[in-house]
Amino acid sequence: SFFIFSCSSKKDILYIQDSSNDQNLSVEYREYLIKADDVLKIDISAEEPSAALFLNPRGANSNLNSNKQSLLYNGYQVNPEGYINFPAIGKIKVAGISVSDLRNKIYSLIIGKGILNNPHVDIKILNTYFIVLGEVNKPGRYEFLENNLNILEAIGMAGDLTITGDRKNVKIFRDGFEKKTLRSVDLTKSKFISNDDFQIFSGDIIIVNQNKTRVKNAGIIGNSGTLLSLLSFILSSIIVISNK
Repeated sequence: SFFIFSCSSKKDILYIQDSSNDQNLSVEYREYLIKADDVLKIDISAEEPSAALFLNPRGANSNLNSNKQSLLYNGYQVNPEGYINFPAIGKIKVAGISVSDLRNKIYSLIIGKGILNNPHVDIKILNTYFIVLGEVNKPGRYEFLENNLNILEAIGMAGDLTITGDRKNVKIFRDGFEKKTLRSVDLTKSKFISNDDFQIFSGDIIIVNQNKTRVKNAGIIGNSGTLLSLLSFILSSIIVISNK
């Protein structure tokens, strides 16, 4: 009886239970806003490569074989006030704007100062990551470079939720540019796909607690080993009493 009532039901472990096979879902991704401590890789190029060399002092020796640590070390880290110090331009306020906005901003500054006529500006955030804690098969910190990462992909990278993970109340702690938020996501309903809960941003912490069945069981009997020991003791006692 204990095992029958303690098992998780199908409604506790299936994802997106209210969706039909041919349902159309709209997904809108928002651009991430740069914040303090982000590390930026900024490359400036021009039709004449040598003309842009002085704008890439940190990336002059970088190539496709550069390792991640080297790129991070040579990147532009956003200071607590939200600025980076860029060659020939000086301090640039970058916090609170998207990568595409910063690309346009640097392009305009280079043109405006007469440094280059038609530069190509490429920007990447090097230290994008999320953290998964709790009832997943591989909890930990995960790095990514995708522009649009969603919660299902993030959970997949962490090896999926365990069977005792609470799919109806996954928490996302988000340290945004201006405020910190704590959101709750129900992965059994399709509603989360069409709102801000679907997209994962750099710095997000995903917390998966145990489902109600697992929590209740933990309060009664800690584990199956304890249960088997108890049943064995009871059975032995019954046999002894019956033989008297």
